[in-house]
Amino acid sequence: MTKSTISVIGAGRIGQAIAGLAVRQGHPVVLSNSRGPETLQAVVDELGPLASSDTAAGAAAQGDIVVIAVTFDAIESLPVADLTGKVVLDATNYYAPRDGVIPAVEGDRVPTSVHVQRALLGAHVVKAFNHIVWSDIPADARPSDALGRRGIAVAGDDLPSKQRVTEFVDEIGFDPVDIGALDESWRIQRGSPGWITNYSAEQLLEKITEANSWHNA
Repeated sequence: MTKSTISVIGAGRIGQAIAGLAVRQGHPVVLSNSRGPETLQAVVDELGPLASSDTAAGAAAQGDIVVIAVTFDAIESLPVADLTGKVVLDATNYYAPRDGVIPAVEGDRVPTSVHVQRALLGAHVVKAFNHIVWSDIPADARPSDALGRRGIAVAGDDLPSKQRVTEFVDEIGFDPVDIGALDESWRIQRGSPGWITNYSAEQLLEKITEANSWHNA
């Protein structure tokens, strides 16, 4: 069976961790960063023959699912044209001291993934893997029949794209938790009760419901 190509734009710790699990499941992966594909050769060599590197535009063009794991201030520099029509797994987090103040997020409280979707018109943005420490991604991945798997929230507006990400999350070792549309992705943003926590799917659902009080504060 043909495996989907998983591209990663922003091959830092989160991106490399997801890529590693994808390769383990037999997916070709294409890594990219802001410094150029040649700087990722050591990572490619470590991941093995299913891995390669390219520019951000090249990775976007090749990917069936494109993981973006860049800092939030780099969103505007993503290759929009090459991401058109793509399933984009948004693993980003907004952190004002690092990324600068973004009025739409700070003042209007636009969920970060909605902001990403507005920047990537034509792409199908699905939020996932932003509320987990990078080192926990390989450490906590479990087979689909394992008890007590960690829950990973998934939010998106395009249902087929959300389904593809849901299946990918499950395949690489986590219980996907559908939390609705991108408008609901604030429930796992930085500072919410569901952010950077190790919960089962059931516990995560309980915690993101509690997030109503955080959002309305």
